Amino acid sequence: MNPAATSGRKMHRSIRTAVIAAALIILGYWAIFAWMVYRSPLPYEAIDLDHDGSVSFGEADYVSSFGMRTIYRQGEECVEYFSQKDGHALKLVCPH
Repeated sequence: MNPAATSGRKMHRSIRTAVIAAALIILGYWAIFAWMVYRSPLPYEAIDLDHDGSVSFGEADYVSSFGMRTIYRQGEECVEYFSQKDGHALKLVCPH
């Protein structure tokens, strides 16, 4: 067997493995991003914190760790969604 041919096959296999690994990393990134946006109780417009028309990974990550607390507005019990990272309000839901 020709040593040069064997070396070429190994290099081809290494390149193919690297391309597949890179594709899986990119696919995983987008899958995590989509899951964070999907599981958020907020509408897409509220997740877009800087109102530029698109949601970045950072924005999705920020709103993905949220909490809920009961607050009273004008004597009415409401639910406020807030960021657990810094406590800022993300969305307020009142019955009326």
